Amino acid sequence: MLDSLKERPIDFRIFKDLKIPEVVIRAGETIVTEGDDGTLMYMIRKGTVEVRINGVPVEEISDGGIFGEMALLEHATRSANIVAKTDVEAVPLDEKRFMMLMAKVPHFNLLIMRLLARRIRKMNSKLAVLQAVSVDPA
Repeated sequence: MLDSLKERPIDFRIFKDLKIPEVVIRAGETIVTEGDDGTLMYMIRKGTVEVRINGVPVEEISDGGIFGEMALLEHATRSANIVAKTDVEAVPLDEKRFMMLMAKVPHFNLLIMRLLARRIRKMNSKLAVLQAVSVDPA
């Protein structure tokens, strides 16, 4: 959830102003498939997606969130499956559009960094819990 005192949400009008189209993805559709080449990342305008690794749900991402950024940034294959839990309105960004936004909209850079930092903190917390549970009490 966004903290209104620390961060303002992305203004999706910037995508329209830069002529970057939105897409609609229907509930149940697989958007990203683990192992595929990653040439797009997505900014969610509205809706919820589920992140699955090896078929196991590990995270939900909704309004204002991003997904697919790791493969785009690293020029690597997808590390998870992403499935639409609800109908989703999203803005797909290829590397060229991503770089254009970074150059033209400085707040976009900060937003992406904050979203990634939050995701890392969340995963670190989950790992800490898993490690604590798996420690042998004997």
